[in-house]
Amino acid sequence: MQVKTIHEVYDWTVLFHTQMAANFFSLRDGLAEHNRMLADYFVEYEKKLAEDLVGFKAITEINTLDTYCYEYFVENPELINFTDLNRNTRVDEQVMQGYLSDQHQKVINLYEYLLSRAETPAGKEKLAQLLELEQQSLKQMIQSSNRHMDM
Repeated sequence: MQVKTIHEVYDWTVLFHTQMAANFFSLRDGLAEHNRMLADYFVEYEKKLAEDLVGFKAITEINTLDTYCYEYFVENPELINFTDLNRNTRVDEQVMQGYLSDQHQKVINLYEYLLSRAETPAGKEKLAQLLELEQQSLKQMIQSSNRHMDM
C-alpha cells in the first residue's frame, strides 16, 4: 500500500487496526487461558477502533495535508509494512502490552505530525479528534491490560 493522501492515511489507519486485531487473534491458540482473554480483549478493541475511524474520512484542506502525508510516509517507510508480533517467541502480557504500545505510538506520532501542519480550524479539529481517539484508546487498553495482569 502506498500512502500519499489524507484519505489514504485514514484507510491505512483502519487497515492498521484491522491487522492488529488479526495479529492478536492469530496468537490466541498458543496462549494460556489468562493471556488468551487479554488477546481477545485487544482483538475486540482494535476492531472497534477500525470501525470508529471509518466515520472520520471527511477532512478539509486535502491538498496541503496530502503533501505532508506523502512526505511522512516517505520518511517513515517502515510504517507501510505491518509488524506482526512474533509467534515463535514467548508471548505474555508484558510482551503483548509492549507491542501494543509501540505499534500505536507510530499512529499517534503520525497524527501529531499532521496536526502540527494543519492550517484550517476544521482540519485541526478533525485531526485533534483522531489523535485524542488514538491516545485515549491506547491508554484504556494499557489500563485494562494492567488490571488483567493484576488478576
